[in-house]
Amino acid sequence: MEVVRRVLEAWQQDDFEAFLSGTDPTIEWHTVLERMVEAPRASIEATREYGGSGTSIETELDDFEVEAQELRDVGDDRVVLLGKLRWRGLKSGIESEAPLGAVITLRDGKKIQSIDYLSHQEALKAVGLKE
Repeated sequence: MEVVRRVLEAWQQDDFEAFLSGTDPTIEWHTVLERMVEAPRASIEATREYGGSGTSIETELDDFEVEAQELRDVGDDRVVLLGKLRWRGLKSGIESEAPLGAVITLRDGKKIQSIDYLSHQEALKAVGLKE
């Protein structure tokens, strides 16, 4: 769980290189935004592209934030993150938030897979839990 905390903190501090340091080069990351509009990201290069400058997160959203309200170690080197996403439309100025659940799989202290969900219940169900 410490790895997940560390990479989330790096994301919040806009330290993308520190964020990537906790990510295996073969990461399979199924982000909520990407799952809604196109195929999931499945490489470190694509993850760099997703979080780097010029992406839709930077060009369309302002103050994009992931808040982890709870982290659960669910065994098998997996952590469930329950939290929320917050952002403001860069052009509209409209502030929004949405629930976020993620199932993160680790190997050798690095994230190898992350699957995001738009509800806590979906993420918990994915690992066989109800609450």
